[in-house]
Amino acid sequence: MPISFGETSGDSSNAYIRVNLPQNRWTMHAGGDPVELDMVKGIAIDVKNVKFGWLKIAIGQRDWQEWPSPNRALPKPTEMDAEGKPAYKQGFDVNCWTSDGIKAQFSNNSYGTGQFIAKLYNQAENAPEFNQGMIPVVSVTASTPVAVGKGTSYDVGFTIVKWISPPSEAPAAPVAQAPVPPAPVANVVDADDFTF
Repeated sequence: MPISFGETSGDSSNAYIRVNLPQNRWTMHAGGDPVELDMVKGIAIDVKNVKFGWLKIAIGQRDWQEWPSPNRALPKPTEMDAEGKPAYKQGFDVNCWTSDGIKAQFSNNSYGTGQFIAKLYNQAENAPEFNQGMIPVVSVTASTPVAVGKGTSYDVGFTIVKWISPPSEAPAAPVAQAPVPPAPVANVVDADDFTF
């Protein structure tokens, strides 16, 4: 059987999501050219299992130092960047799924994306689906500039459009059973409706 080394095109195992908040442009990188995500359709974000830590992002570099828990931070690394500013900022790391079922990592350390994840978590945890282990599918509606200190950040507008079962735990299709009418549950959508 042939083998190859170093070829990553088409490999989505290391897929990741990036966002340009001024343009509200969300892209997925999965071993080829970036693919722009349809954020009106949304992505599933496993916000219940978001991780926090110190994150350094620089050209060609990413270093993640996960905290033991959200309330127990590790000491902040003292490394400075080329401009003399701290190289590490408080960041997050969370698993996401696109509408076609590709799993991707979303991590960031900007104020705007951090506030987005915090607001999403705070809204989602109040829904009954959250405690049932379901994952929200989030549509991003806007990215609005806001003044923060001496600079500008962005407020990410969003809507939870539906809830899905975790993709890795999605039930297999039933085998030749009599149809059973589904119980009505508000805002809960089967994983099949999210096309994976």
